[in-house]
Amino acid sequence: MSKWKYRESDDYFSYDKIRRGKDKRKKNKKAIDNFVLDEDKWLVKDNWFKARVVEVHKRYAFVSPITEDGDIVTKDVWLSTVARKHLQSKRLERNNVVVGDVVLCRPATGEEPDVSEELPYCVVENLKPRFSEISRVDPASMERKHILASNVDQLLIVASFCSPLVKWGLIDRYLVLAEEQNIEPIIVLNKQDLLLEESEKFQKKAEEEIANYRSLGYKVFSISVLGKSQDDIEAIGESLKDKCSILSGHSGVGKSSLVNLFRPEITQEVEANADIFYKGRHTTTYASLLKLGTGGIVVDTPGIRSFLLGERSSIDLTYSFREMRPYLGKCKYRECRHIDEPDCAILEALHDGKITSRRYQSYKGLLLGDTGRQGRTRDDELEE
Repeated sequence: MSKWKYRESDDYFSYDKIRRGKDKRKKNKKAIDNFVLDEDKWLVKDNWFKARVVEVHKRYAFVSPITEDGDIVTKDVWLSTVARKHLQSKRLERNNVVVGDVVLCRPATGEEPDVSEELPYCVVENLKPRFSEISRVDPASMERKHILASNVDQLLIVASFCSPLVKWGLIDRYLVLAEEQNIEPIIVLNKQDLLLEESEKFQKKAEEEIANYRSLGYKVFSISVLGKSQDDIEAIGESLKDKCSILSGHSGVGKSSLVNLFRPEITQEVEANADIFYKGRHTTTYASLLKLGTGGIVVDTPGIRSFLLGERSSIDLTYSFREMRPYLGKCKYRECRHIDEPDCAILEALHDGKITSRRYQSYKGLLLGDTGRQGRTRDDELEE
């Protein structure tokens, strides 16, 4: 017997078990392939229905039927679990289904375990391939990704000027994610009323950042949810119509308060305790798909400390920064990292003021995996 051992999910297996595991994983791959299918390949039977996942918990999910014209009947909620035949494989994702997924469901037939909920119960048989997804690192396992939402058209990056302090570098990270997923990003800066109480230096910095984002073609709205900045709020509402949008940002920036302005079917709870800014508590516990009375649907997510941006080449990352795209392919070296290489077009553009130093630092931090969070002061954050 070989003494070689293999570690998987903190369990140790002998060499013979590894070989058996490999054969089993081949069978499991087939099960996964049969689970994710284009809609035209679904084998729909009587009483089966298409639905969209509106909320996900550890062992079950809530789904709402989709009508023939594509409308989501969010007032008709079913409790669901994924069919057992699709639960055998080791998942690289935290959940089999996520908020925003389009799925094929069948009503429960009686062989499924009893569920003590006053809701109709169904089983998910198939998942339609996703065209976009927003992920973060799974806190329970660094090897897996936690997909917060899928099939979204827009990413609303919600930040606040103050309390908590705006982090321009975090906004850049969200923008990179949106560019990679081909999702339209919209930047919403809340608590404009508090901005007026800050120093001139702080206000000037904010104005410069907003102007730069707009020059790059990004939509930027500066609002006060509790104030009277109605023009921008109405413009945000127009942008949400007929779209599936996900709201992302730290806890306490006003995501739930913003959603409540557009008459959601379920009013979002807002944490009044100011300590939330420092304790990192989540006002929203689960990602939830909400239908707006003003039109469109949104996915409200918990406060995100870290979302998934895996390793990427300098070429891919450069393309995600819009101001750097014109210089792609113009460096001396094809695989130029734009760090310290000679005859670098990006560094020349930086020197000429065509790329801001602050945005370049975001690019460099992402490429090198340096978050830059250690030992920061308030002045450091102003420059972020």
